[in-house]
Amino acid sequence: MKKIAAIVSCLFLTAIVVTFHSTESQAATSHLVKSGEVTATDFFINAKQAKAQLKEKPQTVVIEASYGEGKNYHKAHLPNAVHLDTMAIETEKNNWNILPAKTSAKAFLKKGVTKNTPVLIYSDDVNAASRVAFVAYWLGVDQVKILDGGLKAWEKADYQTEKGDVKAKVATDFGATVPGRPEALISTSADLLKAKEQNPDLVLASTRSWKEFTGKTSGYDYIKNAGEPAGAVYAKSSKTSADVAYLVNKDMTVKDPTNIFADWQKWGITPDKEVAFYCGTGWRAATAFFITKQAGWQNVKLFDGGWYDWDKAHQKDPSKYPVQVGDPRDKDNVKILN
Repeated sequence: MKKIAAIVSCLFLTAIVVTFHSTESQAATSHLVKSGEVTATDFFINAKQAKAQLKEKPQTVVIEASYGEGKNYHKAHLPNAVHLDTMAIETEKNNWNILPAKTSAKAFLKKGVTKNTPVLIYSDDVNAASRVAFVAYWLGVDQVKILDGGLKAWEKADYQTEKGDVKAKVATDFGATVPGRPEALISTSADLLKAKEQNPDLVLASTRSWKEFTGKTSGYDYIKNAGEPAGAVYAKSSKTSADVAYLVNKDMTVKDPTNIFADWQKWGITPDKEVAFYCGTGWRAATAFFITKQAGWQNVKLFDGGWYDWDKAHQKDPSKYPVQVGDPRDKDNVKILN
């Protein structure tokens, strides 16, 4: 009897442990995207919702966004998806800033996208998808969606994929003046100063890693200097210059932002304010932009020039474009270079 009781007790404890770990695992994974009907203010949608949209709106243009010729795209992609090289909307020659509106619009027209075309964008890198989606949004495309979790989420749902290159049906008329949403973009450091003049309470929120934010590293091999624009605050998002690890789950789906918003609030980043997100050159900031838009924040913007542009401006006119190095909350140790 004692042996039976011991076995029962062991099984009971095992069940508790398994339940605990299961609950713990579930708690560690949270999602911005909720099941149900997609609304106009939803930018990230899950695979099931995306599949439903493609059925209900067959005119939707699906874009796989990535740097280069689309190596992974050719291996497998969503049905009828076309590849868009991020170099079509930004270039090194333009300091990795978004290209002029008319040039960017031509890149989308080549993929068959006009103002009235529903667009579904995905990538292996959520930041690449968000970057391209932001340009579409800024130009004025009415319906811009990002596939949460990218191709892996689509495959996990056991949906069909294709291989090879899909030739886009080129469009010739965007259907409206571009950009259609100019208020979403603060392009250069000079533009940022103008925006600050118009609203001194504008919050400049860095989505860069803590080491980048405190000036321990620039984060980029092509950016020599480290630091941040003076007055910037920390929007905890990334661990390195190549991720937004604090904003996504391990499967690259976007987290429920409740906890991260609580961290941001400590730095004065709240939905009632005008907030301009930035990073090094705009990719990580674009992801934060869409997360806040989906969460209902009304007055968010992308400072596209980011640290790269501000550093260049600082080298030319340090007093006009001062730089902070260190934790700005530590008044005794933070340095302001001007």
